[in-house]
Amino acid sequence: MNNTNMSVELLNEYRRVAYYYYKEGLTQEVIAKRMKMSRQRVNRIVSACIELGIVKISIEGLDKCNLELETKLEQKYNLREVRVVDNISDEKMTQELGIAAGNYLKSIIRPNDIIGVTRGRTTAAMVDYWIPAASYPKDITVTQLIGSGKEEDSNMGADRIVYRLAEKMEAKESILYAPVILHSESLRESFINDPYYTNAYEIVKSSTIAVVGIGTAHSQWKHMVPLYDLKDEDQARWAAEVAGEVCTHFFDKEGNEVVPPFANRIIAITLEDYRKIPVRIGVAGGMDKVEAIRATLKGGYINVLITDLQIAELLK
Repeated sequence: MNNTNMSVELLNEYRRVAYYYYKEGLTQEVIAKRMKMSRQRVNRIVSACIELGIVKISIEGLDKCNLELETKLEQKYNLREVRVVDNISDEKMTQELGIAAGNYLKSIIRPNDIIGVTRGRTTAAMVDYWIPAASYPKDITVTQLIGSGKEEDSNMGADRIVYRLAEKMEAKESILYAPVILHSESLRESFINDPYYTNAYEIVKSSTIAVVGIGTAHSQWKHMVPLYDLKDEDQARWAAEVAGEVCTHFFDKEGNEVVPPFANRIIAITLEDYRKIPVRIGVAGGMDKVEAIRATLKGGYINVLITDLQIAELLK
């Protein structure tokens, strides 16, 4: 649409409405009375002024942030929000992702929220580089969505992240006191029926916010698979099929769940309960994560994404 075919009189009318609305800050109702036209007509003119090029909007500093890219990703993948950090070194990027995750979390927490977290470098970085707020909402609880593993860095374990985040937020912590995987199905069955665990799991399944890392087949192979005691043929099939992981729930490149042979030995929130968490924040970056992140989005495992610029460009 353009304004070349409009009469001078009509064009000036549009300009006048635009001036009143955008420069003077008058409401559409006031403009309608002043110009003796219906409010509906004012509304149509206000909308058309941008389309016709009569009004051009300039946002200061837009070129210095990633707002347009974030909005594209939100629309493409039906996400609540996206935050994109600029690419720097791998070490610095983990820090920036952690800071972005912490800032986002602080912006959305409300009294009585239950925050569930998983293990990982980026979730640990959120705590490592936490910028304190002046105050926090009351009655916040932090819990772990998965059991604890044998981490190379103990601060990356879900239980340690819970303790440290709760301390920084002046919140309560709820710990599962369980490994991520048990030696047998019967041991897991006995464990999950223990009164302590059933009470702790009630808190887990009541989480209102989840902050999760996104694993790749390779990262899971390195950190978790040694605990699973798989046969060689199971390892090969599993590694070939899996594209990503969230909360020990595995999926292929299309986001379809892949149930591993050790599923009945895992201590973690169930996929059904996980999907009920209203806000599910995925924090991940780096080129090795691109396919895992894409699969996570396709499967709807998260509804908020915090990632780096290079990954965001590939996902758009």
